[in-house]
Amino acid sequence: MVIRLILAALVTASAAAPARAEARGGLYEVTARVELPNVAPVAEPIRATLCLTAEALRTAAAFRVLSRNPLAACARSDVTVSGAAATFRIACPGPNAPWALARFEVTGRGFKGAFHMNMGGKNMTLTERQSARRIGDCP
Repeated sequence: MVIRLILAALVTASAAAPARAEARGGLYEVTARVELPNVAPVAEPIRATLCLTAEALRTAAAFRVLSRNPLAACARSDVTVSGAAATFRIACPGPNAPWALARFEVTGRGFKGAFHMNMGGKNMTLTERQSARRIGDCP
């Protein structure tokens, strides 16, 4: 009897929970940190204010590399959006080109995620972690 009540409560709670956080367009304050494996953080965080549409947040078009590296201008592919999470790949053209795997999640007040990058022929990996919060409407 107790197990049935617990199961019923879990089913009711999961049915009432939203499947996806509301993607609200507006002005977002984004903080990005670049991390190198086995290296203590030395760089200052990157800060940007971006005007993003709800559609860009829903389709993952809002998520972009903010650090200065070649991946910022390269094409994305394999975009998958499931619930509040989005994953995609970024690849630059040519041999020994840099590439990245990205995963982001839209939350009730913003988004968070990371680009896991391989700089191609340089045999260097790094991660750019981002967190953002909505600070208002776009001007």
